[in-house]
Amino acid sequence: MVVPRLENMRLSIPQIAVAVCLTSGMASRTVQAQRRDLREEPRPAIYRSPNGIWLLDLPPAMEDALDRYNRDFEPWTQQDYRGLPDYEPSPRQVPWAVIGDFNGDGRADLAIAGRTDRDVVVVFVLSSGRSKYRAFDADREPYDPDDRLSIRLPQLTYMYPGRYVVADPRLDYPRQLVVDQPAVQVTGGRRQGAVIYVVENNAVVPYYLSDRTAGPPTTGQRPGTRPQLPPIRPTKGNSGNP
Repeated sequence: MVVPRLENMRLSIPQIAVAVCLTSGMASRTVQAQRRDLREEPRPAIYRSPNGIWLLDLPPAMEDALDRYNRDFEPWTQQDYRGLPDYEPSPRQVPWAVIGDFNGDGRADLAIAGRTDRDVVVVFVLSSGRSKYRAFDADREPYDPDDRLSIRLPQLTYMYPGRYVVADPRLDYPRQLVVDQPAVQVTGGRRQGAVIYVVENNAVVPYYLSDRTAGPPTTGQRPGTRPQLPPIRPTKGNSGNP
């Protein structure tokens, strides 16, 4: 269908109305096609098999992103996490993987724990474009390949959007953090306390969760001491695979 160009043409009011309607109709069909592609594209899934084993199923685009990240990457499985009685698996989470729309673009993203040949890692696989993903590690701890006991497994948990109290190394007191999208909490390993990983401006930013009250101390109250926490650096999304 050919849409008449309005420039350099003298059109009557009815002709202009027809051209505008045709252009609007084409734009509407484009948006509908994009939404249909979004619904029909393969999505990651966490499910429980008939024999009670929790499994993770990834679409080919996510698997390709993990291969580009590191071909030696091996995700953990349920067998590695035996002995977690308080953890509740669900279609959103298992101890080694969490599914959620972390960057707010309407597509499912993934956080997955595993190991490379030298490190225990937590990898984020974020959507990039209509059908592409990029994978990069947000957390890395070395281990001795010859010593199984040197491996400390991280535990991942789905975190709903909301308000969280986090330790801020720039302040003497915790502050409140507003999280607009789902996030991932990581515990275990060699880290001190729980860390919540939030996607901000295409970067995965870590925050230490605090059990103290947010805000400065009241008048006459002794200020709290600054928490002594190991440094963790934000992981730039553009430092991973395109």
